[in-house]
Amino acid sequence: MKTAMHWLGALVVCGFVSLAAAQAPDDGTVLEKDIPISVTEVAPGLFFQYHHAESNNAWLVTDEGVLLIDTRQHPRRAEELLAAIRKTTSKLIKWVINTHGHGDHYFGNPVFKREGATFIAHRDTAGMMKGHYGLEIKRRMGYFKQQKYDPAEVKLVMPDVTYDSKMVITLGGRVIELIYMGPGQNPGDTLVYFPKEKVMFTGGPFSKNSWANPSFTPSMSNWVAMLRRIAGMDIDKFLGGHGDIGKRDDVLHEAQQLEDFDAGMRAAVNKGMSKEEILKNVKFEKYKDVRNYYRLNLFISSYYYFLTTGKPENPLPE
Repeated sequence: MKTAMHWLGALVVCGFVSLAAAQAPDDGTVLEKDIPISVTEVAPGLFFQYHHAESNNAWLVTDEGVLLIDTRQHPRRAEELLAAIRKTTSKLIKWVINTHGHGDHYFGNPVFKREGATFIAHRDTAGMMKGHYGLEIKRRMGYFKQQKYDPAEVKLVMPDVTYDSKMVITLGGRVIELIYMGPGQNPGDTLVYFPKEKVMFTGGPFSKNSWANPSFTPSMSNWVAMLRRIAGMDIDKFLGGHGDIGKRDDVLHEAQQLEDFDAGMRAAVNKGMSKEEILKNVKFEKYKDVRNYYRLNLFISSYYYFLTTGKPENPLPE
């Protein structure tokens, strides 16, 4: 695997409810609203694809080619993504950024490898992709079955380029900053910032009006601090890995939601409540209308593990 320094010619490196009616599956099965996929040009040449039930993507079209962010969760979905891109340009897809190591954001990589793209990720995301590949396949078996997709079609495509803290790409006169502020939802979370356009693709740490899986984070406090930090940046539009286009207030809302979840869970654990007692009695009803609420039994279980062991349920592989 090459590091960013090998590419200097192209880069300038500078209380939940116990849901009796819906015990959430941990296999990727989708139990979401049927909201049509939409593509929005959020700035000249910068497109955002919102897929409510699954994961989002963005791509930048320039005279020198295309930069794509994330690739969906199966090669067949990636073919659909490629078709959407081709409605906006016929240019070569030069770069693909994998923002984090969840399979719904990188299992489509083989399609864009075929197209000749070079893949970029943070070094810890590369570690998560390699170390958790089997876990990510297992987590999505329900989804593959639901969609009648063959999991054998998914092949692990690792990053060609990794970076540590910041990396800047200049493509067709457009500047794209890859920023790492430490772990948020995951080790290796890449924030993709378009400074001129005042747009950021946030990947895992922020998703508008959506509960995020906490089973990978080594630091909820750092996650919250990251959200508050990006909310203070010169950004008009936040493009989450899930959910629709967000504003600054949406980012701060998620920060508060995570703080409330953390505080509620810590209070329950400090009272000596068991995991089963928390699942039965602790309710975060303030956030019951947030996407993924039906999965909070799983999230509570994962965060209980974190609070009682001092480590995430799915840590960065050593």
